[in-house]
Amino acid sequence: MIKLNCDDAYWDLRNRLEVACGPLSMFRRIMGIGDTDDVAVHVSDIDAVPGGLRVFKVGVVGFSNRAVYIGGLPHVSLEDFIASLPLNSTEYWGLVNRINLTQVNIPLILRLAEEAGTLKGVIKLLKDFNLSKIPTTGELG
Repeated sequence: MIKLNCDDAYWDLRNRLEVACGPLSMFRRIMGIGDTDDVAVHVSDIDAVPGGLRVFKVGVVGFSNRAVYIGGLPHVSLEDFIASLPLNSTEYWGLVNRINLTQVNIPLILRLAEEAGTLKGVIKLLKDFNLSKIPTTGELG
């Protein structure tokens, strides 16, 4: 199996589906954590990604419009990353410890999580990290 990286995979996939580099790629580039790349694609598009590359599933279409550019490539935003965590494997959950959650847009995360169907899991995650002013699902309307 050929090990692909996000630099190559992004350019290959961008004409066929919505894609950005994933959180593993982002954390590797900005924090030197790990040596693995991944791509972020909508959950309905994961089968279009070639083998040899890890896939982070994003629950909301349009995530590439909120991407953060690092080294000339779009990377999934922290808000989309957190809102889509419940759709992904536990290897991604450990990355949350590396984020200053007081600097992310919590209302946007909650809106994205509601759209992705991950709201309950995201609220639990945010409460586990002792963020104040996180509404209960009943308070969201």
